[in-house]
Amino acid sequence: MIAVVVALILQATAAVDQPLPDPAQEARAQSLMRELRCTVCENEPVSQSTADMAVDARRKIRQLVGEGSSDGQVRDFFVERYGDYVSFRPSNWLLWLFPFALLVGAGALLALRGFSRRHRELAPVPDDRNNESA
Repeated sequence: MIAVVVALILQATAAVDQPLPDPAQEARAQSLMRELRCTVCENEPVSQSTADMAVDARRKIRQLVGEGSSDGQVRDFFVERYGDYVSFRPSNWLLWLFPFALLVGAGALLALRGFSRRHRELAPVPDDRNNESA
């Protein structure tokens, strides 16, 4: 009796991470699993995490890919459910552009500061012509 229960449990857990029958769909699913973050683990993709949430996410990704959902639809499903944090590719362009804008702004600030300091440090040159006419 116990052996039957253990066999059923092992069969159920083995079925969770069964690859899709189509190799192209499985490759897409694996790619998506590397792009989505486990919400339980810190900065670990769903493909490498052993958390229960990651197991469920892998199953859901395979289900959606098997049903014919596009990669964008699968990403949107997880972003809608868990927020932008779940994606290793944030959809907000400000997150991508902010570091560059910060560098450009700091460079402009340093340049303006350098130009204004240069004008303040220049001492007036005495006019030698005034001395000759006297």
